Amino acid sequence: MFSLFKKKSLAGMKANVPRDEMIRRSRVLIIDDEEPEIIKDLRAAHFSVDYLPDVSPEQMSYLDQGQYDLILLDFGNVGKHFGKDEGLSLLQHIRRVNPAVVVIAYTSKFLGTEHADFYRRADLVLAKDAGIHDSFAKVEQGLRKAHSFENLWPALLSVCDITPGSAQDLEWQNLLVRGIDKQKFRDRLKAKVLEALGSDGAQKLGSALLGRLGDLISHAH
Repeated sequence: MFSLFKKKSLAGMKANVPRDEMIRRSRVLIIDDEEPEIIKDLRAAHFSVDYLPDVSPEQMSYLDQGQYDLILLDFGNVGKHFGKDEGLSLLQHIRRVNPAVVVIAYTSKFLGTEHADFYRRADLVLAKDAGIHDSFAKVEQGLRKAHSFENLWPALLSVCDITPGSAQDLEWQNLLVRGIDKQKFRDRLKAKVLEALGSDGAQKLGSALLGRLGDLISHAH
């Protein structure tokens, strides 16, 4: 049907979320068999941080329903429930169930070439012996990536099994951008996303991603 209104898209849109708001809206999870000192430092700086020595299959709801924006993931002695490659096995599982979460490879252990995929598949790398300034900078870099259109929109398309660049993708972008000013477009997009997702868990992740996109687009220019 011919429309007098040109469809809007996310092309070229950037969001400038103030640092304090980004920290306030974000949740960080650290998965490490030994509780690291950085937890106290991040909490003292008002980051919301949870800690797990490992993740069991029963705890996967922490990861697959959009609860966290950023995960610091150790390699050794974690992920044993998901495969023989320890942290890499867990990282691969996280990628499958929640493509939006940003993962920082967080280890002091020297890994051989056979474990190079752990670093390659992570979004960023942070050595455990890095200073507090460098550690905070890396965490904030990860959160900036987590709260970006370049990260959140492809993740939403992925969980909804929508092909990037398709007519459906462009239609949803139009609804998201027009939703800045009109609630009816936000409601229409939410209905389409929930319709595309079957299980309750998937709908929780889709709703979480939509909420983050809504927060982000309010800061877009």
